[in-house]
Amino acid sequence: MATGIQEKADLAAIFAGGGGTRMGGIDKGAILLGGKPLCEIVAGRLEPQADAIAVLAPAQPAWLVNIADAHWIVDSPGAKGPGAGLLAALHWLRKEMGPDAVLLTSPVDAPFLPNDLFVQLEATRRKAAAPAAIVRHADGLHPVFGVWQASCASFVEQAAQNERALHRIALWAGAVLCQAWTGALPDPFTNLNSPEDVALAENILNVR
Repeated sequence: MATGIQEKADLAAIFAGGGGTRMGGIDKGAILLGGKPLCEIVAGRLEPQADAIAVLAPAQPAWLVNIADAHWIVDSPGAKGPGAGLLAALHWLRKEMGPDAVLLTSPVDAPFLPNDLFVQLEATRRKAAAPAAIVRHADGLHPVFGVWQASCASFVEQAAQNERALHRIALWAGAVLCQAWTGALPDPFTNLNSPEDVALAENILNVR
């Protein structure tokens, strides 16, 4: 059970349930960036920020074996979209670690996610005494990047019964907004949704 000020999440969970339609149906986690699968890049950035890693998907990804000691948590059948993964992770976390445990979430297609994602989100959440916090960046909400207390599972479950949009689920559950990365370059919340996005990310890697 989480107590006091935390430097790490109890669990970091990677959303990996998307169909990758704009990638021609390719599993995004297996896409190579700089010669390395996206799943390994994202897991590598999350691992220092959490005590354990999980992958959220309706079916077990073939690349799960590339992430040491990662759990696969199957999407909840009572919800749709990313809310199904979030709900399943919160139920798992509450059962395994108690209602005060804290979950950190990120999508599998975000290779530049911040190394201080948990620290900043958790500080914002605690300051507001809120059950969750999500990213607001460049005038947009990025709810797949968030921290969530396991205790908010019931609120997420209620919202997910009638709502697919994760930002609405998050706000229903009482999430506050974190804007800690204004002006950061490259954009730490860039998602790779097309081959063009992957090419752009390769260019970013080449000039860093």
